[in-house]
Amino acid sequence: MDAECLQYALTEAERLHFAEQGYLIVKGALTKEEVAKLEEASDRIWHEHMANGLEPDQNLFSPDFIGQDQLFINLVDHPQTFPKVWALLNSWNIYLYHSHLGTTPQEGPVGTEIKKPLGFHQDSGRVNIELEFSPRPMLSLKIGFWLSDVSEEGRGNFYIVPGSHLDDKLHRPTDDNPAAAIPVRAEIGDAVFFDRRLWHARSPNYSPHVRKVLFLGYSYRWLRTKDNMNIRPDLLAACAPIRRQLLGQGSNCNGFFSPKDEDVPLKLWMEEHLDEVMA
Repeated sequence: MDAECLQYALTEAERLHFAEQGYLIVKGALTKEEVAKLEEASDRIWHEHMANGLEPDQNLFSPDFIGQDQLFINLVDHPQTFPKVWALLNSWNIYLYHSHLGTTPQEGPVGTEIKKPLGFHQDSGRVNIELEFSPRPMLSLKIGFWLSDVSEEGRGNFYIVPGSHLDDKLHRPTDDNPAAAIPVRAEIGDAVFFDRRLWHARSPNYSPHVRKVLFLGYSYRWLRTKDNMNIRPDLLAACAPIRRQLLGQGSNCNGFFSPKDEDVPLKLWMEEHLDEVMA
């Protein structure tokens, strides 16, 4: 991993915003060239699903996409985002536990009013039922890499309730969205980080612009993966040690709980390149 990525380290202002609001937008994280190549790779998956029965106007939710193309794997330790991931999770014992690709064609006429209520939720399923802490621990975060422009409402924006990551319950009328909910407005190439506890929801795409986004979820290595983590063998074989860690590789099961140096090359890299390494 190139030490040049440290120029994109998490700033104190970014840390404070994420802690208080539960999300962070990194403008222009992807170059135009990266976006074009990722869009082409994403469209291949979309077209494969259509060849297998997905209707052209249906929303595509495709999990576990990360191991299907080298372009996707390149996002795992992307220099503009990954330094912020390890800083926000405050650990080197981390990996990618989930990924999903979203492609949403126009779902209704332009100007259609957004339905109420949207499907607001926190991520991680039964974690939110079975953990007894309040507020619940973060445990994981996601990054949405936007390949389409959602800087205007009605384009399949995802809605968030800023600051709600510290609330175990969503406060809203039964027939409406939370009063504090806002659409995330991102431009092509932006990366949107959010705490998995942040109450959020997808909204319909009522524009002629196809909504395209790639979500990557990071957590601690002791948390089970949400996906099967199907990585093409040739792509996995070509990965450098840190990428292999991030894609779920390790010496044995106990190494996820009590890692040795060979389990966490990210730790060794940090010790070489950072003045202070988290415990």
